[in-house]
Amino acid sequence: GLEALNVHSNEFVYDHSISTGEIVRKVESPIDKVHVFKDILKNCGDDAKCLSVYIGDSVGDLLCLLEADVGIVIGSSPSLRKVGTRFAVSFVPLFTGVVKKQKESVEAGFIDWKWQKGVLYTASSWTEIHAFILGL
Repeated sequence: GLEALNVHSNEFVYDHSISTGEIVRKVESPIDKVHVFKDILKNCGDDAKCLSVYIGDSVGDLLCLLEADVGIVIGSSPSLRKVGTRFAVSFVPLFTGVVKKQKESVEAGFIDWKWQKGVLYTASSWTEIHAFILGL
């Protein structure tokens, strides 16, 4: 299971502990995203227990999706798939990927999600992602 879960995103604005619905957008461009994501990964160091998961839905997320140990594409962005396919990225349904990893873990005695070059997992909903995260 997970020992810790750290979530990074743009910030919500709060007024006395209640969200106003406003979002402070500190990270917007694909380059901003990949710089921040790489900084987050540096803070992990070489910790074998550190597993990076990036969830994105557009071409602007592609660099970070590929940088993560587990890149998850939510929804079906035709432009993201087109660009990814052009650069030999494989899109594997998250559920199928989890089942394959579980089979491998039975054979190897442990599960290794660490970076698989050019593989992104796809999810149609946050429910799928929630099940994946809780199952880690």
